[in-house]
This record gives sequence, structure tokens and C-alpha cells, in this order.
Amino acid sequence: MADEIIGLKPLLDRIAQMATDTRHVERALKSAGVHMLGSVEKNFQQQGRPKRWSRLAPRTLAGRRKGKGRGGARILIDTAKMKNQVSSVVHSDGVQIGLNAVQAKRQHFGYPGGSGPGQSKTPARPFLTLQDPEDVKAIGEIFKRHIARK
Repeated sequence: MADEIIGLKPLLDRIAQMATDTRHVERALKSAGVHMLGSVEKNFQQQGRPKRWSRLAPRTLAGRRKGKGRGGARILIDTAKMKNQVSSVVHSDGVQIGLNAVQAKRQHFGYPGGSGPGQSKTPARPFLTLQDPEDVKAIGEIFKRHIARK
């Protein structure tokens, strides 16, 4: 039955080859990671997508740039330290994007608030998100091109 489907055998042969040749898979994973980083960068540039992030509180704006009140209303980009730490890492079974910043989890998922200094409520501003279908299609195309290579 499989032989009756035109082009299926070469595809299955290519997939079998890829399973044993991880060097070539890493190339596609690295390309996917680069695309994902670009998507996250767009999230910062557009201040949230597809839904825009909640506005900054007046108190936050007043405290920008180490209490001097300078800096714009760009959310999560006062010093761009967190934004600039986002990176991709290729593993044998996939690619991962993320960052190792203390405040990243709170900013991405939000925080309900508590009592005391530094415990104010923080709305969720998901920045490590990929857009469906835009990014899903683009990453799919990366792997289609990869599979088509001989």
C-alpha cells in the first residue's frame, strides 16, 4: 500500500536518514530557534501579540530608570536587560527558548500581589509566545525544506 503513494518511499527514506544523522537535524533546529527569537522580539516591539499587554501603572512609570522618572512607557523594556537575555538552545530532541532572569516568570505569568515592598500586583505579559498560525507555519516550512534536502 505504501508503495502506491507517489513520493512516500523517498520521504520515508529521508526521515530514516535524518534519524541517524543528528548533525543535519541540528541545522533545522537552529534555524527554528532563530525564527522563534525573532518572534519573541516582535512581541517586545509590538508590546504584546496578538493581545497587547496591560499598561504600566503610573507608579511604575514614575520609578523608571532607577527612580529618576526617565524612560518611556515601553513595557518590559526600561533597560532591555531581560529582553536582551532571551536566547535559544538546541538539544538533541528539540530547541528551547528562554532566559535566566529572576523577574521573567513574574512578568510572563503575572503575580497576584502580596504585602510588603516589591509585592505589588503584576499583570501577566506573556512575551515568550509563538504566534499561531504565523510562526507554526514558518517553522513547518523550515522543516519541510530540511526534509527535502538530500
